[in-house]
Amino acid sequence: MRRTLGTLSALVLLTTPAVAQEARTAAATPRPMTFDDVIALRAVNDAQISPDGKWVAYTVTRADLEQNASDADIWLVSTAGEPPNRLTTNKKSDTSPRWSPDGKRLAFISAREEKPQLFMMSPFGGEPERLTENKGGVRALAWSPDGKSIAFIADQEPTAEEEKRVKEKDDAIVVDTNYKFSRLWVIDPATKKARLIATGEMMASDPQWSPDGTRIAFTTNPTPRADDNALTDIWVVPTASGTPKKLVDNAGPDYAPRWSPDGTQIAYVTSPGFDVRQVQLAVIPATGGTPRMVAPQFLQQPSAPAWSPDGRTLYFGAAVRTTSQLFAVPAAGGTPRALTDVRGVIGGGTFSRDGREVAFTLSDGQKPADVQVATIGNGPLAPRQLTDHNPQVRDLALGKAEVVTWKSSDGMEMDGILLYPTGYVAGKRYPMVASIHGGPSGAWTQTFAASSGNPGQVLAGQGFAVFYPNPRGSSGYGESFLRANIKDWGGGDYRDIQTGIDALVARGIADSTRLAQTGWSYGGYMTAWTLTQTNRFKAVVVGAGLTDMYSMYATNDIPRTLDGYFGAEPWNDTTEYRKRSAMTFIKNARTPTLILHGQADQRVPIGQAQELYAGLKKNGVPVQLVFYPREPHG
Repeated sequence: MRRTLGTLSALVLLTTPAVAQEARTAAATPRPMTFDDVIALRAVNDAQISPDGKWVAYTVTRADLEQNASDADIWLVSTAGEPPNRLTTNKKSDTSPRWSPDGKRLAFISAREEKPQLFMMSPFGGEPERLTENKGGVRALAWSPDGKSIAFIADQEPTAEEEKRVKEKDDAIVVDTNYKFSRLWVIDPATKKARLIATGEMMASDPQWSPDGTRIAFTTNPTPRADDNALTDIWVVPTASGTPKKLVDNAGPDYAPRWSPDGTQIAYVTSPGFDVRQVQLAVIPATGGTPRMVAPQFLQQPSAPAWSPDGRTLYFGAAVRTTSQLFAVPAAGGTPRALTDVRGVIGGGTFSRDGREVAFTLSDGQKPADVQVATIGNGPLAPRQLTDHNPQVRDLALGKAEVVTWKSSDGMEMDGILLYPTGYVAGKRYPMVASIHGGPSGAWTQTFAASSGNPGQVLAGQGFAVFYPNPRGSSGYGESFLRANIKDWGGGDYRDIQTGIDALVARGIADSTRLAQTGWSYGGYMTAWTLTQTNRFKAVVVGAGLTDMYSMYATNDIPRTLDGYFGAEPWNDTTEYRKRSAMTFIKNARTPTLILHGQADQRVPIGQAQELYAGLKKNGVPVQLVFYPREPHG
């Protein structure tokens, strides 16, 4: 992590040698942010409110540089405003804290064993107790309504013969065969006896108990292949014994089943197909039948829903342009009502048993995420901050973040985020880095720009403006916008970004002679594409970028995604794949380029980086290629 961030900064600084000196001259207390500050940040996630609404359990993750790993621990904070307490201290990650229905116990998943296992503890004192010894490892958990059982998902355990073959290195991989599936189990935490509930060749996830505890709804994928991640279905199985029954027949994905309080209905998230489109919120009888869309005209994409105690309302989260908000909608159908209006990003949302309190995390452009709680009423929520896990940020000089808008070349309205350099002086032009998000259906949001993938505040501290455009194809702007780059990669989306840069130059903020661009994954694709379309940049950084769409198709692990955007396989539409590939136009490139790539990347295989490197080097363009051993796509 430290090397990646440092290399990115070094490349851009080398292309604009006056910038660092300008920043040092202007620097004053408080000091600019550094890469060490980024690594020292604590990430707060998974806020789980207790049934009585008096406590919130959550996770805090830090970087462990000695182990080259991240370490998550479980914390507890009172909603009354008392200081938080750390509940786990193991050097391996403890995650997924879940309250028992009586609020006296927490079950969680810990990596302190060879494989992640299910543990239980009192949140008010005592040592964790291990409940499972599953050789496959535990993935997810859910308490039964009476608190006497816990459903969990575990990977299929290896057989003795399979373990023997691995030990003897007789472990050749035959592609698309011999899958290891994940299974649904139920365990009695008192006796630690577990029984298998759902078998079969499927990947089970997200177990959800019916209110009377007699059934469990869960989501499945047909295989563990990444390309099958979208092939989700919902099943319901009796907890005593019986065969799982598929809840709904639909060509597209169905997931996130949530039981109504009376157990007669299940709300879930669905889409009619696998092409590029948004998901919707639906409700179906728990016994199966015809689903109905709850808010078919809603512009945004809902997250997993939650029912109000009286069963009349569904709550969910959704990305809205550069923010994320909480919403409520009548379960019978209607128009969603925004519960929040934050200039930031809300993470999650869990509710007390009486439905009066909701806990979540909230971050914005000036601070990382912390735990918040709010009381649900008739008006907008008024979040109350409960934690402060990164107080050191207040001692740093930070760039101000602002949503900017412009019109693209075809008149389409665009927006994005501009992070100003620290100590910004109006009327002065600054060097600017354009950072392109992945996806392509990702989106830049008003969150704290300080991570391994987004060191914006570090660059701002060095005197750079950082531009985060959301070109067509980004999420959070409606389905038409999401689908606007189908069969047009490198077309309208490229022009959206360049016209955004033009607008900031016209506003007198960006120096047109000191521009750089960077991006990862699809952002890497767009950056590689850009260096073959224009020479306006002093330098570019291509992170895990797609460079040859024809060779990319059959060598990456999610070709189904490319089917959705390109409309066909490359051998059935060679022209489309060739004209959207940076390598087709590599002879146009002149911009000094740094290529970063994980050597274990299966999403964008290393051949994509090698092709770009060879093309630039053979054509005399300054280029450096850096592989990170053992690193995957992320």
